[in-house]
Amino acid sequence: MRTYLRVSRGRLEEVKAEVVREQPLAIYVNGSRFLTLLCSPFQLEALVVGYLWMEKVIAGLEDIVSLDVSDVDGRADVTLTQPVELPTERILTSGCGGGITFRIDPRLFTRVESSLRVRPAQLAARLKDLFVEAIHYRASRGIHGAALTDGERLLVVAEDVGRHNAVDKLKGEALFRGVHTTDRVLLSTGRISSEMLLKAARMGVPVVASRTSPTEMAVGLAEQLGVTVVGYLRPDTLNLYTGDALDLGELS
Repeated sequence: MRTYLRVSRGRLEEVKAEVVREQPLAIYVNGSRFLTLLCSPFQLEALVVGYLWMEKVIAGLEDIVSLDVSDVDGRADVTLTQPVELPTERILTSGCGGGITFRIDPRLFTRVESSLRVRPAQLAARLKDLFVEAIHYRASRGIHGAALTDGERLLVVAEDVGRHNAVDKLKGEALFRGVHTTDRVLLSTGRISSEMLLKAARMGVPVVASRTSPTEMAVGLAEQLGVTVVGYLRPDTLNLYTGDALDLGELS
């Protein structure tokens, strides 16, 4: 909790409330320092596992011998079953919190093939569910939420100061719980940027929907990779930027 001053309608008042927290987390793989992420200090195991999976350092939990995360030291030590060559060409992404990725070439990603169809009303209802379950957002605002859904219910929910971290946490939680990410919808409270779109494609997700906008690069990548992109999702409105997974029959 923090105490700060609020100016409202010409009045000054002292407020005690939660403020968004973030911390650096240094990830070591087989004893070698890989990189440092800026993140929210919860769901850290899921963040590490999801990030390593996204960057193709691991293929699954079976590749991990041990994972030790220290909240105090801001350090995560990962020991794998075998030596790996860590990627080194870092790309500073547009993700809030200074996201870093090593793989942005769409040729490295398989085109998403799926028969999933969802209705606009389903997407709006599940985004509402996400805001209900986003406990850290309700406590302090200024934090992003993400969720995987099959259209009928939320399967996994994650939150982080960085929207890209929230998606990594989703994948990590999905691996821990044995939840498949293919043929799912990725919901996000944040902007759909290129790295967000590529993370979705990496997971085999055919639909990405957000309460805000996609970038032009994300839409272009979605067209190449067969991902449906929905932005500015509200109870009675949305923008469909690309893809054919949205069932618009009820509107015709």
